[in-house]
Amino acid sequence: MCPTVGGNDDDDEAPSMNVRWTPGCVPCSPDSPRVLRRYAELSGVRPGKAARGARVARTVADMDTRLPSGPRLPQLVQSLFTLAAPTFTFPVAARRYGVPFSLRLLQGRRIVAVSEPAQVKDVFAGSPSVFHAGKGNDLLRPLLGEHSLLLQDGDEHARARRLLAPAFGRREIAGYRAMVEEVTAQQVATWPPSGRVRAHILLNELTLEVILRVVFGVTDTARLDRMRPIVARTVDAGPVVMIGLGKPELHRFWPWSREVRDLASIHEFLAEEIEGARRDPDLAARRDLLALLVRASAEDVQGLSDSELRHQLITLVAAGHETTATAMAWAMLELARHPDIQDRCIEEMEAGGTEYLDAVIKEVLRLHPVVPMVMRELQEPATVDGRTYPAGVTVSPSIVLAHRSSDAYPSPRDFVPQRFLGDVPTPTTWLPFGGGARRCIGASFAMMEGQVILQQVLRRYRIEPVGSGREWPRARNVTLYPWKRARVTLRGR
Repeated sequence: MCPTVGGNDDDDEAPSMNVRWTPGCVPCSPDSPRVLRRYAELSGVRPGKAARGARVARTVADMDTRLPSGPRLPQLVQSLFTLAAPTFTFPVAARRYGVPFSLRLLQGRRIVAVSEPAQVKDVFAGSPSVFHAGKGNDLLRPLLGEHSLLLQDGDEHARARRLLAPAFGRREIAGYRAMVEEVTAQQVATWPPSGRVRAHILLNELTLEVILRVVFGVTDTARLDRMRPIVARTVDAGPVVMIGLGKPELHRFWPWSREVRDLASIHEFLAEEIEGARRDPDLAARRDLLALLVRASAEDVQGLSDSELRHQLITLVAAGHETTATAMAWAMLELARHPDIQDRCIEEMEAGGTEYLDAVIKEVLRLHPVVPMVMRELQEPATVDGRTYPAGVTVSPSIVLAHRSSDAYPSPRDFVPQRFLGDVPTPTTWLPFGGGARRCIGASFAMMEGQVILQQVLRRYRIEPVGSGREWPRARNVTLYPWKRARVTLRGR
C-alpha cells in the first residue's frame, strides 16, 4: 500500500495534510531482479547502505535529552510532514516551540531546525569536516548515486567540485547564454498562442531541453525523445517514493519498481554518452559539460571514474532542470497576480535593462524557495549560536523560516521585488542556493537561465491569473512546486 497526501486539484484551499492509505501496490515485472541488480551496480546503492550508521543509532536516546523541544508525533508522521509539507510544518513548529526546534525522523535521524542569521552563519561557516552536507542529503543517495556532488564530503567533495567548477565560471556561463536563448526561443514558440496552460509542465519541458543541450550537447531527436519521459518521471518522485528508495526491500513493489527501472535506464544512457564522448574525434572542440568533464578526467591524475561521471551527470540533469523550471513557474504566477510588476519588467526589457528582472527572480526565490532547507550532519559535537549539539545530529538552516523573517524582510508574505534593488542579498537571510563552501555550484547559471526564460516569455505573452492566482506548494523529490502546476492564462502580445 502506498501513502499519498490528500488534496483537490480544483480547490483553492490549502491541501489537506491528512495521510490516507490506498490499495493498489502490485509486484513489479518478472524481470525485476535483473533490473534491481543492474540499478545497484550502476548507482552504487547496496542493500542496507542508506540506513543510518550504528553509531548514530546508539546515541539516539541520548540525543533526545540534549536537543531543543519539538513535536512528539511518530517518526513516520514527522518524516512525511517534513518532506511533504515543510512550508506548513516548519512555521507551525517554530510558533509552537520557538527556534531552534527538533524533529524526529525515520531511521533515528534527528534534525535541529535553525533560521536566525547568527545560527545560519555558524552553520555555513562551520568546518566542512564537521558539518557534512553529503550525509545531510543522504535521502538523495538512491536517486543521484553515492558519488553525486550533493552527497560527497571532505576531500572527495573538494576534488569533484574542483573538476566541475570550471564549467560554471563567468566566461563559460556567458558562452552558454546564446544556446540557452536559442533553445528557449524555440520552445516558447511552440506554446499555445493564447489560452489557459499549466506553466510548470511547459517549463519543465523547456528546461529539460536546455540542460540536455548544456550537459550533453544533444541535438539528436531520437536520443532526446528516449530520455525526456524517463527523466521527467524520475524527478517527479514524491516524498513516499524518496523514502522508499532507501529501502531495497521495497524495490520490487510499485511505485519504487518503476523508479528503479527508470534510474537504471538513465544510467545506461549516461554510460553510452560517456563512451561516445571519449570516442568523439571532435571532443576538444565541444563546449558541453560532458566533454569538459571527460577532458578534465583524462588530463587530471585525480580525474573522475565512469561511475563518478555518471553520478555527477545525473545530478546536473535532475537538479539542473527541475529547480529552474519550478522557480520560473512561481515567477509566472507572481507576474500574473501583479500586472504592474509585469509591466515594469517589459518596459525595462524593451529598454535593454535587466536589474528589475533580476530583483523579481530574487524575490521569487525568497518567497517561494524551491528547496525548503539545508542539511548538515555533525561528525563531532559543534556549537551553533552558543548551543552545543552532539555528533550525529543534522543541523538544518530552514530556508522557509529565514525567508519569512519579518526582521529581515518587512511584510515578508508580500511579493516586493524592490527590496532587492541596489542591494546584494545577505547570505544569512537569503539562501535559496545554500551557502558557505557548499553553495550551489550552478547558482549563476540558474540566475542566467531564469532571466532568459522570463525575457522570452514576456516578449510573446501577457500573463494573467486563473482565479485568485494563488497556489500552495507541493513536494516532489526535495523541491516545492505549485500545487496546480502554475495555472495561468497566456495572451499573445
